[in-house]
Amino acid sequence: MKKQKILHVLGGLDHGGAEAFLMNALRFIDRSKYEFGIATFMQPKNGEKFDFEDELKEMGVKLYHVADNRFKNPLKFENDIAKLVKDNGYETVHSHIDFMSALVLTGAKKGGAKKRIAHSHSTNNMKINSKPMQVVSGMLRKKLNRVATDRVACGEDAGKFLFGAKQRFTVIHNGIDLDRFRFNANTRHKMREQCGFNEDDMILLNVGRYEKVKNHEKLIDIFGDYSRKHKNAHLLIIGDGSLKEELEEKIASERLGDNVTLLPSQDKVERYFMMADVFVMPSLFEGIPNVGVEAQACGMKCLFSDKVPQEVKILDSTEFIPLNGDWLKSIERAENRNMAVKQPGMKAFDIKETVKILESVYDK
Repeated sequence: MKKQKILHVLGGLDHGGAEAFLMNALRFIDRSKYEFGIATFMQPKNGEKFDFEDELKEMGVKLYHVADNRFKNPLKFENDIAKLVKDNGYETVHSHIDFMSALVLTGAKKGGAKKRIAHSHSTNNMKINSKPMQVVSGMLRKKLNRVATDRVACGEDAGKFLFGAKQRFTVIHNGIDLDRFRFNANTRHKMREQCGFNEDDMILLNVGRYEKVKNHEKLIDIFGDYSRKHKNAHLLIIGDGSLKEELEEKIASERLGDNVTLLPSQDKVERYFMMADVFVMPSLFEGIPNVGVEAQACGMKCLFSDKVPQEVKILDSTEFIPLNGDWLKSIERAENRNMAVKQPGMKAFDIKETVKILESVYDK
């Protein structure tokens, strides 16, 4: 059987929401039916290779790079995509880059791709808050809706944000490998011992890029209030990003250096979910955050800002708090976690179910 040739287009291939979705999907999809390529236009954050580059090459995924002319010369960007699609015979192009997917899919159409998929991974974009950018994004939305043959989104709010309230789209949840994130008490004990924590220490966890949208400044304020009342508290933050130095300065100025640990992105992040007690995410906006799903799959108490879509709620214990709300009280209600909980609602976020929906989009 001839394989369908599918090209994904993303900014990069380091740890991030869209990247995590794609990697999970590629690990579980039936690769005997599809031949995948990935085109990026950004540079790796760390060193010469993207975080997922080696694994993708082992899968047989072809990697391409196009020059980032989205703003400087959008017509050239479209034509570079068109040439890549035509030269390599891609029948399907799946774009993950917000409003700029309009340029990708226009190029894909020029290159002969019959199926052109736009995928929304977020409910906002801080770059379009000015009036001129709102006008541009409106024009790009119209163009995107004209050129896309299929629209998919991580959730209802994300779909309405990118495509508009009146457009039809398919919701594909950010599926995860549930077996990987099943709570393990032995792992919890070993990780605490390895990291120098006692069993009765209260560990708060955040996983996210060091960028404005993740609102780490607010996170430090929240933890500072909590740690001043609870001396056995510690905060772990896992991620990379451009605001790391600013975050370090904030931690130092609040004199929290002994109680806050910054770690780079982790391949086996599930070990930290098992070790910690409360997941805290005061983001300014999100799509359906993978890490929020992962934390709940591991049985963690999760506290999200009310800017995070409520579609991510799986556990009854999960709370949504206004940015200026009483985070301290919610953290104090949490207890050190010693066991996993059964979560029948997790099935919708099982990567095996997600892949079935994705394949139906590719195959129809």
